[in-house]
Amino acid sequence: MSRKGWAALVAAVGAVVLVAAMAAFQPWKLWVDDRANDADVAVAPAVPGQPQDDGKQAPQGPEKVYEGGKWRSYSHGETTGTVKLYKQPDGSHLLRLEDLRTSNGPDVKVVLAEQSFDQVGQLPPGYLTLATLKGNTGSSNYAIPAGTDITKYKSAVIWCKRFDAVFAAVSIT
Repeated sequence: MSRKGWAALVAAVGAVVLVAAMAAFQPWKLWVDDRANDADVAVAPAVPGQPQDDGKQAPQGPEKVYEGGKWRSYSHGETTGTVKLYKQPDGSHLLRLEDLRTSNGPDVKVVLAEQSFDQVGQLPPGYLTLATLKGNTGSSNYAIPAGTDITKYKSAVIWCKRFDAVFAAVSIT
């Protein structure tokens, strides 16, 4: 093979490697924010005349069962925002990340962990993946699968699956 042929081959292989690396690592996400803009959940008042077993009025819509916002950041800078947990009338739950600011990255997930937010560090066994993070800034809602025993989960975690890196965790109890 001639010198020009080798140079062309090296250039072609280099281009393929560069494209593969860009696709895998998505380095532009270090500088580009994805904004989520889900509407907040409207909490409904109790419905008169429909008492629950404990004598309280049954809500006709979602009920906020937790609100907090002390994120513990682990990697890729500081994470801030509020987390809300709602119980739906059908008994399922919804997690809301409100006014979130965190790092962006490839394949970032929102998960629930059985460990408390200050003990997560690395994603432990016993986690439930809710969805891909809708945006590293803004507000977003994540359905928790029906039938999930929410009492066994202590924290919500922002986790980069591709690099197995926990960005941050926050209490949901």
